[in-house]
Amino acid sequence: MIEIDELITKNPWWQDPEANLGVDGFPTRDMYFEIKDNLNHSLILNLVGLRRVGKSVLIRQIAQHLLGSGIQPKNICYFLFDYASQLQTKEYLEELLRLYLKEILKMEIYDIQDRVYILLDEIQYIDNWQAVLKKFYDLSYSKIKFIITGSQSLLLANRDKESLAGRIFDFYLPPLSFKEFLLLTGNNIALPANLDFFNLEPFFSSVQSFDAFNGEKLYASACTYMIGGQFPATIQLPSADQRHAYIIDAVMGKVLDDCTKIFDIDKTDDFKLVAKYLLNNTGSLFEPTNIGREMGLTLLTVNKYIEYLRESHLFDLCYRYHKSPLKRGRLLKKLYASSVNFTCALNYYKEEDVDRFPEMFGKVAENLMYSTLAQLYQERDLNNSLCFWRKGKEEIDFLITGRDKATQKDKQMAIEVKFTTKLDTKELKPLVNYTGGQGLEYGIVITKKELAKKQLAGRVVYFIPFYLCLLAN
Repeated sequence: MIEIDELITKNPWWQDPEANLGVDGFPTRDMYFEIKDNLNHSLILNLVGLRRVGKSVLIRQIAQHLLGSGIQPKNICYFLFDYASQLQTKEYLEELLRLYLKEILKMEIYDIQDRVYILLDEIQYIDNWQAVLKKFYDLSYSKIKFIITGSQSLLLANRDKESLAGRIFDFYLPPLSFKEFLLLTGNNIALPANLDFFNLEPFFSSVQSFDAFNGEKLYASACTYMIGGQFPATIQLPSADQRHAYIIDAVMGKVLDDCTKIFDIDKTDDFKLVAKYLLNNTGSLFEPTNIGREMGLTLLTVNKYIEYLRESHLFDLCYRYHKSPLKRGRLLKKLYASSVNFTCALNYYKEEDVDRFPEMFGKVAENLMYSTLAQLYQERDLNNSLCFWRKGKEEIDFLITGRDKATQKDKQMAIEVKFTTKLDTKELKPLVNYTGGQGLEYGIVITKKELAKKQLAGRVVYFIPFYLCLLAN
């Protein structure tokens, strides 16, 4: 049973248009502008992502924007669901919407004239919410603009994807980018030119000059970002130990608890053990059969757990390269965490460890670069534009397919991550051989600090520090 006072409390602007929405001082994520650009059409906007990446702040910032753009205050309704009120039925959501229409707007759903904006935060706690939104969306003749958020990939988790076909846009809010982190920490340093992995030569000298003046400062910031700076709240915490505790408890812990409830997982300890095992083995080839054997779990159980973790945005899969996208899914694959802060928190890594024990951060840096490249090149998911290459014992961390801006044609790039103080160029033989065999213009090595252009076995190879690669766009 929802009381009208609860609705009024969550929407103070109904009584005071100048009410504080609690978002002053919070950063404006890049996704905010994309959501704002999609407010004029009628389709539902579905914002998903990990816990604590800023979804609730962003949706309240949208409410503030709507109020500032002249929308009538009562035409904006916000409601936050959480598990403290228990998983609710669809009737609970329907009651909420009808109460708002009848008691606040004083109208029936089919009487709506001006667009109404209904913002539903953490909607995954409502069972079969899609059916309710479809009903109200259709009966209002698309006059209700729903903007929803959730911590899971909701369309799949609730098993009713088809019901909203043609009515919804999905948006993924990732952890903070390095650029956003720099902005929040007061170090808004931008590269003097666009770092385009497919067109390095024209501006490489300017990047070298830039690095000479800013490299050390950016390196220190990138280490902090990698260890524990990918969530807005951690930036305010003064020590690595506090950031680790927050990430383990408020992010990872909440996501895993949500999974056990939403997916009705009985053996919660086994599920969390699988999650921690995978987080400590990111960037490595994995076989569910071997994981199951090691942990005493069936293959079916391991596969289900992995799928749940993917749905919760804790992990993503990177497939081995094959010319046929259909065959890639049946080949070996790697699993990467959506935030390297998870691995660093579980292992209690600190910023000074990056220089003291760089070998511990090889897979962490590789995972970090996967996340960066995925944001840049994984938009065309069906084309699998980000893969790894492996033949026999030889391997290249990433093959990316992107658009050459000069020719407007697809182009392939081979990238290797070598996070070490002293690099042995013999380890780059697979990269050099591949670029030569495929006729690529050059290869790229992402390094700890080294910035250079070299000739290896007659092939051009660019060495670029990871902190500069984090600024690519």
